[in-house]
Amino acid sequence: MEEKRVACLYRVSTKMQVEKDDIPMQKIACKEFISRMPGWVLVKEYAEKGVSGYKKKAAERDVLQQVRADASNKMFDILLVFMFDRLGRREDETPFIVEWFVAQGIEVWSTREGQQKFDNRADKLINYIRYWQAGGESEKTSIRVKERQTQLAKEGVYMSGTPPYGYTLVRSGIFTKHGKERKILQIDPKEAEIVKLIYRLSLEMGYGGLRISKYLNERNIPSRKGTGWTLSVVNYMLRNPVYKGYIAYNKTSVKKNGTQGRIGKKDWVLSEEKNESIALISEEDWEKVQRIRNSKTPACYQEENMDYESYPLQTKSKGLFTGFIKCGHCGFNMTANSSQKKVKLKDGTIKAQKVYTYYRCTSKTSGHLKCSSKKMTYQADKIENIVMKEIYKYLDSLKTVDLTSEIEKLTKGNVSDDEIMLKKLGKQLDNKIEENNKLKGEIVKCLMGQSNFDEKILNELITNNNKEIENLTKEKESLEKKVAKKQLEYNEMKKVQKMIPVWKEEFEKAPTEVKKMLLSQIISQIYVFENKIQIEMRVDLDTFFNFIGKQQKIN
Repeated sequence: MEEKRVACLYRVSTKMQVEKDDIPMQKIACKEFISRMPGWVLVKEYAEKGVSGYKKKAAERDVLQQVRADASNKMFDILLVFMFDRLGRREDETPFIVEWFVAQGIEVWSTREGQQKFDNRADKLINYIRYWQAGGESEKTSIRVKERQTQLAKEGVYMSGTPPYGYTLVRSGIFTKHGKERKILQIDPKEAEIVKLIYRLSLEMGYGGLRISKYLNERNIPSRKGTGWTLSVVNYMLRNPVYKGYIAYNKTSVKKNGTQGRIGKKDWVLSEEKNESIALISEEDWEKVQRIRNSKTPACYQEENMDYESYPLQTKSKGLFTGFIKCGHCGFNMTANSSQKKVKLKDGTIKAQKVYTYYRCTSKTSGHLKCSSKKMTYQADKIENIVMKEIYKYLDSLKTVDLTSEIEKLTKGNVSDDEIMLKKLGKQLDNKIEENNKLKGEIVKCLMGQSNFDEKILNELITNNNKEIENLTKEKESLEKKVAKKQLEYNEMKKVQKMIPVWKEEFEKAPTEVKKMLLSQIISQIYVFENKIQIEMRVDLDTFFNFIGKQQKIN
C-alpha cells in the first residue's frame, strides 16, 4: 500500500479559544481520523493561535503562507483540517486557496466534511458556497457580538481585560450567564494623580502628547510597565472618555485586512449614565482638552464643528503670540526666532550678549512673492508690549460690565430655540422611518400578490423616503453638534466672567506656556503691518461687547 504523507493545520481565531485549548481538541480529532485511513502518516503539524480567518487575508497569515510554501516543495501529499473553515472564512479568497492546493497535487480533507475535489463544476460551486456560508456566519457572529458589546457599554459595563492607566479591576459580585464574575474599575490613587497631571499639562500649558511624555520621562515618573512614557500612550489617555466617567466602546476598529484604525468621536458608544466613582477629570475640562489637542491637528483630520481657533496651535515657541500672529500684508503665519549678539572684549574673549526674539513672516522667508511688506522681521518685545497694553485696557473695561444678563440672553435663549427644533426634527425623522417600514411591508404583500399597490410606485416612494430620512438625519446631527457647541460656549463665557477680575494678576506670574493658553481665551488673531498692529478679539466676547468693537487698531 502506498504511503501518504499528511500535514495537519489547526487554527483558533480568539484568545479565549486559545485559553480553552481548542487546538488540542482539533489535534485529537485529526489524529483519530488519520488512524482510520490506510497508509496515512502524519509528517507535519501547523498551528495558528488567535488568528481570525475572516478579518485576516491569507497573505497576512504567516503560518498559512508556510503551509503553501511546503506544499510547493512537495513536503506532504494531504492537507487535513478539523473543518474546512480552519483554512479561512473569506468567500473572496479561501475557495481559491483550496483549489490552489488541489492544483499542486495536494489532497485537501476535513475530519467532518471529507475530501474536497474539483472533478466538475458542481464541486467548484459546492466549494464556493461552503466559504460563502462561513463568511456569512462570521458576519452574523460579528454583528451579534458588536450589538451585545454596545448594549453592555451603554449599561456602563467595562469589558476590556487590562484596565486603563489610573484604575485597577476589582470583583463586582455580579456573574454572567456563563458563570463568570464581572470585574469593575476602581481608581488607583497613585496612578490617578499622574492622570490628573497629564490633563493639567494639556489644559494649562498646552502641551502635546510628545512634550507630556518627555516631561514625565525627565522626572522619572513611572509608567505602568516601567518602560517609559510614549506619545501613543499619552495621546490615548488624553482622548479616553473613561477619565470623565464614561465607559466607551467602538473607539477603534479592526478592518478586514487586519489593520487597526481610529473611529471618529461621533461614532463612539458611551455609557448612558456617568459613573461618578471613576471620574478623574471634569466633563468640561475633558472637552476643553479635546479642543486644545485638535487645534494642533492638520485640518484634514479634524472633526467637524469643533472650535479649534480658541487655542494657540503650539505653546513651546519663545514668542508669546506664536499661533495667533499673522502678517497683515499677506495673511501668512509669523514665527518667533531668536538671535544672539556677541561682542569681543579687551582681553580677546567673545561674550554672548542679550538674546533678541523677533517675529518673521513665513511667506517672506520661504521666497513667496505674495507678501507686499518691505520688512522681513519685527522685534517681539515691541509688539508684545503694545498688544498687552491694549489687552489690559480691554479687560479693565470688562470689569465695569455686568455680563450675567447678556450671557443668558445670547446663549441660553438660542440653545432653547435649537432644542425645540431638535425635538421637531426627531419627531419628523421617527414618522418618516415608521412610514418607510409600512411601505416595505406593502412590498412584501406585493411579492405575495396580496397588495393593491404597484411595486414600482412603492419602490419610488421608499427611495424618496430614504433620501428624506438621510437629509433629516444629517440636519438633526448638525443641530445636535450646534447645541452642544453653544452649551460649551455658555460654560466658557461663565468662566471668563469669573476670570476677568484676577486675569492680569494670574497672567503676569504665569510661565510662557500658561500665558499663551490664557491669551487664547481673549485673542482670535493679531495682524502685524509695517505701521500698525490690528487685534481681533474672540468673537464670543465681542458679540456682546459692541462698545469695544470687533477690531482694535494700534497706530
